[in-house]
Amino acid sequence: MKIAVLIATRLASKRIKNKSLKNFGRQNLTNIKLLQAKRVGVFDKLYFSSDSLKLNNHAKKLGYEIILRPKKYLGDSTISEFGPFLANKISIDNICYLTNTSPLISDQTIIKAVKIYKKLDKKKYDSLSTFEKCNSFLWDEKKPINYSVNKQPRSQDLKNVYIFNPAIAIISKKKILKLKNVCGKKPYKLIIHKPESIDIDTIYDFHLAKIYKKRKI
Repeated sequence: MKIAVLIATRLASKRIKNKSLKNFGRQNLTNIKLLQAKRVGVFDKLYFSSDSLKLNNHAKKLGYEIILRPKKYLGDSTISEFGPFLANKISIDNICYLTNTSPLISDQTIIKAVKIYKKLDKKKYDSLSTFEKCNSFLWDEKKPINYSVNKQPRSQDLKNVYIFNPAIAIISKKKILKLKNVCGKKPYKLIIHKPESIDIDTIYDFHLAKIYKKRKI
């Protein structure tokens, strides 16, 4: 089974200006992920897509095939809109999406994810994604989601609820085109924990991740 890796990013960011180029230690967030995906040695082809000429040229030097980002996907396009376009540009049947906003994901976790995906029972699972377990008392607009008001359990006894984490998502090209998502309907949940699970969405996330990095996790 062959798997391609895809790293896609754009310069525009609502909460952190030029997040993709923001230095995280000695390198920017994007370069960290480009080097990591190449270093782990488990991918058959490397793909990168960005609206930054600088990042595209750098990725090309590292051996990535560049997928140019059309103007209509430069704004707040979602993975449901942009994902099928990218998938159609990739020549390999299985795609691993890595996000540059998860700089603390280890090489070992990526390698583990690929190994598990290759052995998955495809009748039981249609993809693999990273998730976090949520041990909190959750409500929707009207009622609790994972417990009963009449019988509140201990937090450790709560019904399992999972939070999708975008660090790693592996799925077939066929499924992306059908579902318009990098996470399938029956994903294998690869559970990750902090600090690996930190996804840099706000400046708080960025500084929290830097603290962990300085502590060498």
